[in-house]
Parts: sequence; structure tokens; C-alpha cells
Amino acid sequence: MQSLSRIAWAVTLGILLLVWTEGEACAHAFLRDTVPEDSSRLEASPPDIQLRFNEPVTPITVQVLDSAGQPVAENRPVSGPDDTVRLPLPHPLPNGTYTVSYRVTSADGHPAVGSIAFGVGAAPNRTAGDTPAAPEGVDAAAVVTVVARALHYGFLLAGLGGGLFLVLVSGHHPALNEKLRYELCWLLLVASLTAILLVGLNGVILNGNDLTTLAFSSAWDTGMASTAGISAVIATVGLLISATGLTLEADHGVAQALLVLGALLGTASLAVTGHAATAPPRWLSAPLVVLHGLMAAYWVGSFWPLIMTLRTEPIGEAARLTRRFSRLAIGGVALLIAAGAGLTVLQMPTPTAVLTTSYGQTWLCKMLAVGGLLALAALNRVRLTPALEEGGAAAARALRRSIGAEVVVAAVVLLITSAFALSPPPRTSVAPEPVAEEEEVVQDAGYATSVTQGDRTALIEVIPARAGNNRVNVHLSLPDGRPLVPTEATLELSMPGGEAAPLLRPLSSTTAGVLSADNVAIPVAGRWFLRLEAQAGDTGTTEFRTEVPIGPAD
Repeated sequence: MQSLSRIAWAVTLGILLLVWTEGEACAHAFLRDTVPEDSSRLEASPPDIQLRFNEPVTPITVQVLDSAGQPVAENRPVSGPDDTVRLPLPHPLPNGTYTVSYRVTSADGHPAVGSIAFGVGAAPNRTAGDTPAAPEGVDAAAVVTVVARALHYGFLLAGLGGGLFLVLVSGHHPALNEKLRYELCWLLLVASLTAILLVGLNGVILNGNDLTTLAFSSAWDTGMASTAGISAVIATVGLLISATGLTLEADHGVAQALLVLGALLGTASLAVTGHAATAPPRWLSAPLVVLHGLMAAYWVGSFWPLIMTLRTEPIGEAARLTRRFSRLAIGGVALLIAAGAGLTVLQMPTPTAVLTTSYGQTWLCKMLAVGGLLALAALNRVRLTPALEEGGAAAARALRRSIGAEVVVAAVVLLITSAFALSPPPRTSVAPEPVAEEEEVVQDAGYATSVTQGDRTALIEVIPARAGNNRVNVHLSLPDGRPLVPTEATLELSMPGGEAAPLLRPLSSTTAGVLSADNVAIPVAGRWFLRLEAQAGDTGTTEFRTEVPIGPAD
């Protein structure tokens, strides 16, 4: 037990170190299009600012700043049904340069931050694609949030699962139930407090502030407006229902119904926010999260009741209750594993993601800890539980120590689970459906898409559109079909999340209106942003943007 505890603490410290070095949680929503376009020059003021993202987002702040850094629009941004955030301008902007700074939160509760620049009657003094530098150093808010989330998971599962233990295992044992109800109420109270704390902490992270702002209402307002706020409300209602059930006799029908309903609502709060709950398709991922959480609650929530049973009940009665828990746990653990496997497939479509992404490496750490938990559970069922009736008090002590070891390992599992929030899941690197204004063809030998910008069209081909060396061909044309011959053209490929360094390549002309670049080395599979700048004499520079799905290497 002592050696196992030392190992568990070492793993815990390692996970905390991982959290510490990861910094702020990565954003998983990204900007696709803007009106006006980034780095564009306008001859007249636009009526509004439009930011279109790859998924629905909730705006936190959207500001239009003049060249002196002063805000010129005070209206609150609104979200549209088409993944667009719109900020109406109350009056026409005078000539000058402007910066649009935005901060939004995606459905999984993570912030997306950035800015664009444009000019009215003037050119902005930055180039397209420039983004503010990421903050350096350790983000203490992310560390504290991960730890607080792990505590919330632990107390939530322990409190709700303890109620399920009263319903499914101990039912008609008034003396034992009375001892358990008091402790379970305290667990539910701490779970409620940590749920509330997470609202403020998520607000701090979404606002991009430090922990000192937790004392101000802005953090709590932002947190309540996010999916973390909805999750906290549902969790608190479920915990209150369970606490009400604990005030009644455990074998009472109303008490049992309240304890089951509270457990369902409490675990449903896990399906409102986070990576797993928001993985498409939502109709499948959300129920899998609830099922996974409910089965975990029964398992984790039974640790303390079992320890109390082995400590206070006669050996024969303790053996009977332990066997009853064990029989039910077999089916529960099977459902737990099945739901977890389904969520893993949704989050990591390819097996290579286990070793090539930080999310996959975190998942691997969790699986190692879960394996240790399953090994302890098997030891309890096969050897220690059958030995109870024959071994007496010594056997009860051995089983209590083993369950105590399960508690330690389960705490490590919950901490690792909380650390998932720091890494974008591999599914976010899978290319989404193309935007409506583009036409695409996925060919056997590569990928092709047609992008229209103003009166100019670019047919872009990436061959073979797989990780490794690729050839990029570009056909530029005017509205009447004549080729557009640029004097200079450059190609930029970048990946969301910064998992790979951007690629910048000049394009050489082969024939009129046809450009190409050989040996474009794309290092990893996933969704890549492609930006093409073509300068054609006195007509200025035209910028084409699209997304290219890159498959794994052959």
C-alpha cells in the first residue's frame, strides 16, 4: 500500500508538471472568414463587423479600436445561427486604420482569441495572418482549474455514487445507512462548492485574466454565460436532489427515487461542456458521457461505503454486502469501458494519434492508471472478497487497504481526466465540410478546390494531399475565362493549434495563369489552412483562403 501510494503520488506530480508546462487551455474554435477581410482597405465604412467561425461560439468581447487603441463601438456582439458573430457599428467610421479584437468561447468551453485589421480610406499597417503573440510563462489559472475540476469530479462521483450504493447495495440496513448519510451529505456539499468555483475559474480563463480577477464580477458573469455555468447549475440541482434523498430513510421509495434522479442529473452535467460531451455527433457523445459518468459514480462512490461496511459491520454481513456490490460492479464496469471506448473513437479517429498528439499521450497515461484500477478491482473480487468469511478481521483489514489503494489510483485517474482540457482532441484536426462559396473535388490522387475572391478565381490542387512531399498547382483566371498572370505569388500553409510550423513557399509560373510548387513538405495529417497571395501588376494583390484536408502518409 505504501509503495503504491508513493507511485500514485509520483504520477500525480508528473501530471501536475504537465499541466504547469501546458499553460493556458488551447482554443478549439477558429476564425474562418471576416467582413471586412483582414488587412483590407475599404473606401467606405462597413455597416458592421462579421466574424465567421468553424463552429457555434459565444462572444465574450468584440472590440473595434482606432489607431490610438481607443474603442469606437460599444454595442454588444450577437451570435447568428450560421456560426457568425456580428458587431453592428453605431455610426460610420471616419477614415483611418482599425483593429478588431475578439475573444469568444466554443461549445467545449475553451476561448478563441485573435484580431484582424482593416482601413477606411487607408491601408492597415499590418499584413494578413499576423496574430498577437501568445503570452509567455506559466498560466496559474489553468493549473488551479485542472486541480479544481479533478476535485469536483471526485466529490461529485463519490457523493452521487454513495447514494446509488444506498439504493442498490445497503438498502435495508438502517444502522449502516445512518452512518453513511452524514458523510455523503458533506461530499455533496463540497461537490456543489467546487462546481461554483469552476464557474469563476472558467470565467478567469475565458477573459484571459489572472487569478486575482476571481474576486470581481466580470469573471463570474463570463463563466455563467459559458457552458461551464450551465453545467454547474445542472450539477447543483442534481446534488440538491440527492441531498434531499439522503434526509429520508434509504429504504423509502421516495428516497431511492430522489437518489437515482440526483445521480442522473449530476452526471448529466458532465455532458454539457468539455471535449467528450461536444464531440460530433452530439446525439451519441452526450449519452455516452452520461453513461460513463453514471457507472464511474457507482464504482467510485462505493469506495467509502465499502470501507465503512468492513470497519463497522459483522464479518458475515460485510461479506454479503461486498459480494452484492461486486456482482453489480461487473456489469457497471463493462458499461463504463464500453462508453469510454466509444468516446475514445470519437475523439481520436486514428490510432496514430495516441503517440503523435499531446491529447493521445494524456489518454495513454489515463489508460495505464485505469489498468491499475482494474487490476486492484480484480484482486478484490477474486481473492480478498471470498477470503472475508474465513479470514475474519485480518481479511477485512486487507480488503480495506486494497480499497484504499483504489481510492488513490482513482484520484490519479480523475486528475488525468481533468488535464484533457489542456490539449485539443485529434478530432479537431479533421477537415470540416467546405464553405458554401467554394467548390471542391476530392480526387484519388489529391485534393482540389475552387476559390473565388472578387472577380478572380483560383483552382487549387494539392497532390497527393497526404503527409510528406506534395505538389501544389494553382490556375488563376478572370471572369471571362482568360488566365490571370501574376507578377508574384506566395503560398502559406498553417495548422490550427500550432501543432506544426507554418510553411511559406513562393510559386513559380509554368504557363500563363498556371503556378506550381514542388516538394511542399507537409509534416503531419490534419486540417491545414491555405493562404495564397497573387500580385498582378497595377491591379493589386488578391488573397485566396481555403482549407485543405491532408491525409496520413501512405
